[in-house]
Parts: sequence; C-alpha cells; structure tokens
Amino acid sequence: LAQPRRPAGVTVALAADNARLTLETGVTTVRDLGASNETDYAMRDLINMGRMVGPRMFVAGQGLSAPRDGAPKPDYGQLAEARVTAGSDWVKVYGSRGSYQSVDTTQTLTYEEMKAAVDAAHAKSRPVAIHSYGPSGVKDAVRAGADSIEHGIDLDDETIADMARRGTWYVPTIDHNRFYAEHA
Repeated sequence: LAQPRRPAGVTVALAADNARLTLETGVTTVRDLGASNETDYAMRDLINMGRMVGPRMFVAGQGLSAPRDGAPKPDYGQLAEARVTAGSDWVKVYGSRGSYQSVDTTQTLTYEEMKAAVDAAHAKSRPVAIHSYGPSGVKDAVRAGADSIEHGIDLDDETIADMARRGTWYVPTIDHNRFYAEHA
C-alpha cells in the first residue's frame, strides 16, 4: 500500500513473472476481481494471444462501489453495463466496507443498488461477485442474485440456507481476513 502507483504497462510487465509462476504451480484458472487501469484485461488478453504465459483469467476490472465525499449516487445498472462493455468477464460490486485499512463491515450499497447491478450484468450474461463483509450486506447481496459472495462474515443460518437454495458461491477468504485482523 505504501508503494507509489505505477503506470498500467509497468504493472502488467511486472505481473508477467507471477502469472508464469502461478501456472507452473499447477493453477490453470484464476479470477481477478479488482484491478485498476484495465491491467487484468491486458494480462488476460496477452495470455489468450500466447504473448504472456499464465493461467486462464476471468477478470472484472475496476469494481463498482459507493461514491465518496458526498458525490451523487450513480446508476449501478449503467455502471455494470459499462464494465461488461469494457471487457469484464465478471462484474465486481463492493457492497460493504472492509479492507486492509479497515475491517469495518458497514453496508455501503442498498439492496436496490445491488439488484440493479446484478440484473444489468445478468442481462449481458455476466456473473456478479459482491464483496460484503457484514451480515446485512451479504443477505442483501444474496437476495439481489449475486453469483458469489466475497469475504462474508457472521452469516446467519437463514442467509446460508438462501445461498444454498440459489446456488450462490461463498468465497470466505479466511487467510485474507485473518491477515487483516492480525495487522489491523
């Protein structure tokens, strides 16, 4: 986090060794749910063209999140369509807070906002991953039709049963969460 931002081309070039090493360990497919400057699109496309060695990549580009500093709320359906048009295989939605800087689980998008993004992505045949730590955000993400829930903690039995009924994938990222908690 303390490193300065790099130009997209530099990031892709530096990531090439990691892509090759990932494939060499036997991992043949990865999902990247949050790259800036379309670096994940570039890597996916270079791998598909045979110009970079790495696993097959399913990518989301920049995720959709709540505006900061009082900016007006966007149309999440339009944002999801824009991600698909840009080249996303998945649409990533940030439904709550929760990151290295803060393990706060505050829900940041409403059910309706999540549903608009999910409906727009599904209309374009793209799955949706919703990042949500807290139980209320996970419950709304599942109800909205998310294909996967990223991170979710403190899930109740009703939400877990709803996920099973709908076939929603759960990606708990246990080590990821442990790292955040230990280094908060």
